[in-house]
Amino acid sequence: MSKLPVTVGQILKGKNGIYEIIEALKTNTVFKAAILGSTSEEIHPGAQQLAVIKTETDESMNYVFNRERNNYELPHMASCKTIRALRDVIGFDSQTPLEPQCMVFEWMDQDLRTVPYSRFRSKPGLPRVIARSVLETLAFLKETYGAFHSGIIPQPYLHRQDEDERSLLNFIDINPNNILLSNVDSTCPVVKVGDLGNMLREGYDDTRIQSLPTRAPEVWRGLGCFHSSDVWSLGTTVIFSLPTKPHYGLWNLTTTKLTYWLAQRLVFGAGDKIIDGNTEAWCIAKIIRLVGPISPPVNEAFLDEFSLARALEKEEYEDPETGEMKQFITVGTVRQELERIGGVPQDLIEFIEYLLVIDHTKRPTAREALGHPYLADVVA
Repeated sequence: MSKLPVTVGQILKGKNGIYEIIEALKTNTVFKAAILGSTSEEIHPGAQQLAVIKTETDESMNYVFNRERNNYELPHMASCKTIRALRDVIGFDSQTPLEPQCMVFEWMDQDLRTVPYSRFRSKPGLPRVIARSVLETLAFLKETYGAFHSGIIPQPYLHRQDEDERSLLNFIDINPNNILLSNVDSTCPVVKVGDLGNMLREGYDDTRIQSLPTRAPEVWRGLGCFHSSDVWSLGTTVIFSLPTKPHYGLWNLTTTKLTYWLAQRLVFGAGDKIIDGNTEAWCIAKIIRLVGPISPPVNEAFLDEFSLARALEKEEYEDPETGEMKQFITVGTVRQELERIGGVPQDLIEFIEYLLVIDHTKRPTAREALGHPYLADVVA
């Protein structure tokens, strides 16, 4: 028997409160809700308190939805203050078989993807707060559960996207879509991590996971995904959040667009790809140029991909219009690219380089990274 869908205007009753759906944030699955009543806190007259309600209508994604609920029920999970809190559940009672199954989360004002350029310019310390909060979360998951955050893109969804779109839009690891912020304009912005449906045990190697721009070298090699892979993802995500400005004539973005899109295209990922197909090889070639050589893959299925990546990083092509010889991969090292942005503090560049170590066994853990001088005196 099918569950009823969630719709705007609907009233839902959970164990801890009553909620009215007021806006769809993501079609059919994520909604903004007003808290009409709560058993755990007083709702002051005239003050609208908000929550986020998540449900799932795609059967192929139910396992992620249920895994997130189960992960939130793990012992000690509620003690981590840098993970978005689960405040209620709805519809998991067998007495109400038609009621939609929902999770009710604390409201956060926005995700990192939607933070405008002006905020980073006016608050240059924001990347510090973001980095510390995320590292606190990663350290907690590692030390408490032996787990990492990066998730899986179901294959049916992959087939509905072209490869360039996948490389830019499908973020399910530590990345700008699941880093959540509130009170960005205050002196004490709040940063938390969401999407615990993406939490898995270390060493997962059934398929290569993480989004393409943030995928760690060991994942590209087919070795598996680890806690250290999330540390790499954080390093690339901090680059995405830098207060950059449009240059090179590549973009038609305004300063109100999130700057990580600009940085992403200029640094990691396939946004600057000039060949047909071979998105994965292009991303690997970018890592080789930006950070350094990657050991051969442990999975033979990826040998051709790595061979092409090495060729792309070294070779040139003849421009058909000018006859000029040009490089396929035009970025420099991470340091060169960050210095080219302009205005990026040296201690931040050093911190990013500290996180982006090719060998995952030599990459710092989240706990070790929390001791880096760049994060001194920053409270998550």
